[in-house]
Amino acid sequence: MNGTQIELRFDTSMVQRGAVVSDWREAVKLAGGLLADAGCVRPGYTKKLVDIIEKFGPYTVIAPGLALVHAQPSADSLHRGLAAVTIPDGVNFGHAHYDPVGLVVAISTTNHAQHLDVVAGIANGLDGDNSLVTKAVRAASDEELFDLIRTHLPALRFGH
Repeated sequence: MNGTQIELRFDTSMVQRGAVVSDWREAVKLAGGLLADAGCVRPGYTKKLVDIIEKFGPYTVIAPGLALVHAQPSADSLHRGLAAVTIPDGVNFGHAHYDPVGLVVAISTTNHAQHLDVVAGIANGLDGDNSLVTKAVRAASDEELFDLIRTHLPALRFGH
């Protein structure tokens, strides 16, 4: 990261706990839908999230149980944002080592430099700490899930 914090829209309306999904596409659509509902992206962004994984495989599964779904900034990207969905039963993305996924984090950014900074901020915040997924899946409230994500990602700033 370049030393300055990137602010992302993120509040309790942008989390969904306890999702039951039939496949990874549904999980990604839920997370992307939260970004769309918050006004961060147009609905087409969610389709891009699915299309990218179909094309390039489960590279978005970046740690045991955690998928970070994102697409390059485009006309569908309106504001920087983050959304999170927990899937207590887990869902397989097809990753050789990190399936099943219990936490899907979706991000949107409006330019390429921000995109790299946000991805790096999330990766650095999770480096060596696999407890976020376990804690997130067990969160008893949207507020608890929101606070867990904020705490685990200190390189990012969250606002409305």
